[in-house]
Amino acid sequence: MTLMPQPVYRPVDALLGNGNVTYFIFHALTIVAIALLDVIVQEAMAPRGLTRARKHATTLITAVIVLAQALLFFGSDWRVTDDIAASFIPRWDFTAYAATTWIAMGIFAVSFATACLFDLRRQRRHVTRISLSLVLLACLGVLTYAVISLTSAVLAVLYADFLLVGWARTAYTLSLLLSPISLVIGLGLTATVDGLAAGQRNYRDRVLLWRITPLWHRLMRDTPYLSIERQLSPLQLLTVRTPGVHLYRRHVEIRDNLLLRPDQTLTPAEMTLIDLAEARTQARSAVQGATLVVPAQ
Repeated sequence: MTLMPQPVYRPVDALLGNGNVTYFIFHALTIVAIALLDVIVQEAMAPRGLTRARKHATTLITAVIVLAQALLFFGSDWRVTDDIAASFIPRWDFTAYAATTWIAMGIFAVSFATACLFDLRRQRRHVTRISLSLVLLACLGVLTYAVISLTSAVLAVLYADFLLVGWARTAYTLSLLLSPISLVIGLGLTATVDGLAAGQRNYRDRVLLWRITPLWHRLMRDTPYLSIERQLSPLQLLTVRTPGVHLYRRHVEIRDNLLLRPDQTLTPAEMTLIDLAEARTQARSAVQGATLVVPAQ
């Protein structure tokens, strides 16, 4: 959204010949990124997905915009400056060039915000609603940035003494600062929470798997033909990717073994472990069943 990080911009542009080609690449990549994100959003909203014609149209429009940007950029002399991002260049060809990106950003912000509002009404998880709200805030910031930028560029051409000051400058700066942050947090919050929850579940499964394995070994020693579970070394118990699956298998085999050979003795601690594994596997099955039911409602 901005070229303010000059410590990054200038070295990159120096590698490309100091012709502000980085500025053109920035705008072109912005258009491509907007097109890709818009396809993803519209694909998620469409009941049967996007048609091939719609995807081809998006590709064609993106190519036309980038081609127009290339003609306006490399066919002008305003690009030859030491500080291309310092202010709005008071020329119509610059305004036309930059407007292609600003208008695309504004349209995408509205499209993305509409999709988020539509999804917000259907969501019941608080963390997902918070994520969507942050993305909506980011869309509002992007739209604010696009409108202020386009308006300021036009006014800079019409009025030689125009300066972006006051509340407009404040809104412009805040949108540059808050929109990327809100977008990143909003897009990653739900996945982060789900990842932490999954990590906690895996940790509990792994601990219980480690504790119940000696009992499983003892019961299966005389009846190995009753087991389909593979042997795991102590290191593998700590590193296996799906501890819950192995916990479930070993719990089932322990239970079946006790049903077939009820004369075996168990200590109170071992009985407690079996009960814990039973509760753990039942809880996991209930969570997976709820996950499968929710999308069908």
